Amino acid sequence: MRWLSFIVIFLLGGCELFGGGDDDPIESPAELTEFDATLTVRELWSIKVGDGAEALRLGLAPATDGARIFAGSHSGQAAAFDSRGGQSHWDVRTDLALAAGPSYGDGAVVFGTSDGELLALNAETGEERWVQEIGSEILAPPSIGSGVVVVRTVDGRLQGFSVIDGRELWSVEQTVPSLTMRGNTAPHVTGSVVVTGFDNGRLGAYEISSGDPRWEVAVATPTGRTELERLVDISAGLQVVGNDVYAVSYHGRAVGVALETGLLLWQQELSSHSGLGADWNSVYVTDEFSEVVALDRNRGTLRWRQNALRLRDVTAPTPYGNSIVVGDLEGYLHWLNPSDGNLLARVRAASQRIAAAPLVVGGNLFIQSDDGTVAAFTVVADE
Repeated sequence: MRWLSFIVIFLLGGCELFGGGDDDPIESPAELTEFDATLTVRELWSIKVGDGAEALRLGLAPATDGARIFAGSHSGQAAAFDSRGGQSHWDVRTDLALAAGPSYGDGAVVFGTSDGELLALNAETGEERWVQEIGSEILAPPSIGSGVVVVRTVDGRLQGFSVIDGRELWSVEQTVPSLTMRGNTAPHVTGSVVVTGFDNGRLGAYEISSGDPRWEVAVATPTGRTELERLVDISAGLQVVGNDVYAVSYHGRAVGVALETGLLLWQQELSSHSGLGADWNSVYVTDEFSEVVALDRNRGTLRWRQNALRLRDVTAPTPYGNSIVVGDLEGYLHWLNPSDGNLLARVRAASQRIAAAPLVVGGNLFIQSDDGTVAAFTVVADE
């Protein structure tokens, strides 16, 4: 499965991002140009976790309980740090190929692995609580709520497990197309409901206690003659703001959906495998070409498009104060104005790709790169 994902990514790059044939010109990632920064960004701390996982495109990203930052590496290291100063709370070696997470909830830190295991650690000590064999690779960070760990696997299952002892509580299964992308859409727990997207382009809401479906809606429908043309994965994170859910698929559309009923509120033709972020005003999407797009949250209409980062393998946007932030393939963080998309600031956060959307905690911003760098940043107020 892992090597198939590499092939899919390569083909997507060759066929869509860089031209469709031998005579098509090759388009390179946009070069970074100078601009007058209007924000001052300061690094607070930077720490290395594990040995990195270049090119594996894993679902590893920091998580938090508000005071601590939890992180892990594919080499099996898991660690907790003070969010303000980066001091170590604990650091353990799991001997598992961590591939997704962690997620924090109910006193547990939970990872998924490349070999189909779900691992829960004690958030206070890092000691192992339990390991559950799932039987399928886990690339999407788990989610935790109401005493249930919810995990999505690459074979189309959404499952709930007890956060106390790892017992399976329920399982939901969707049909998986013969060819999919290396998706890592984390289930999103809100109240008594968990919402997630699948590789067949469907978005669904389920009762977290039982897995019973509340609603399902098609975000995209496969079209085209080839398997590549028929890719419709919801392969990156979705967002819940207020009573609405926002999601985007590859070769499909961005949608706003009512959380309670699944009613489609709006749709906008758009393709993404990086994902989106949202605040009370806008939905921010990184499209398939790494152009950042802002849509009106209530109507789905286009507000602006920023192409300065085209083909730079940009993460989903994260709203942060009076800005939105994305990471890129060279380890840069870019601050954009949420009103018009103009660049506000840029810093080199790591030497390799920032794979997941930055995390905001207590006014600070946290990232994890492919080489295992976990770093914290803040915007300095003008004097």
